[in-house]
Amino acid sequence: MAKHYIPYKDAEFDKWFKNFAHKLPAIANAVGFPQQLVAQITAAYAEWKLVYQSNIELQSQARAGTETKKKTRTNNSKLIRTATKLLQAFPDVTDAQRELLDITVRDTTLTPLLPEYVMEIDPPLLKLDLQSGQVTIHFGVNPGNEKENAKPENISGVKLWYRVGGGEWKWLGYDTNSPYRHNINLGEALEYRAQWLDKKMRTGRFSMVAQATVS
Repeated sequence: MAKHYIPYKDAEFDKWFKNFAHKLPAIANAVGFPQQLVAQITAAYAEWKLVYQSNIELQSQARAGTETKKKTRTNNSKLIRTATKLLQAFPDVTDAQRELLDITVRDTTLTPLLPEYVMEIDPPLLKLDLQSGQVTIHFGVNPGNEKENAKPENISGVKLWYRVGGGEWKWLGYDTNSPYRHNINLGEALEYRAQWLDKKMRTGRFSMVAQATVS
């Protein structure tokens, strides 16, 4: 298939058309090509050049207008947020007035905590630090980093269990914030596990068992 000689993109077409229109008259004179058609080509290029340049200027203006619009909207949004934040802090502003302004209306309806919620979330992870006569139990979603170890939503704390040498599990304690310190002087193997407690004190699934030996 023959290659299409007229470029598709406007910039390339403009360059090609300029060359064609400028060189056609000399070639037409040399070969006896109709001068009326040459004149039409020359006039067509002149018209194209005006339209093309106008289009470039309009696109440039449109881009500048778009940037101005974005900047203005950003500045206005900051101002609106500042005013709204201050307005929300005013004690006499009513929810009806907030609705009139179409800003956030505080939700005063408490969402009930479903009984199965605590059973559906992953149980806490455990990390043990051992010292003589003491086990420090880090618990949570990221027990290796207490700075990034916030409790899951609607969770009040954990219920901790332990057992000695593979015996029966015993309740160790309840704690709202990691870590928990267990003072114990035994030379036997210790095992620990934990459960989340929701805000209604309902227990979740048991964690994996963490092992330690305290001398």
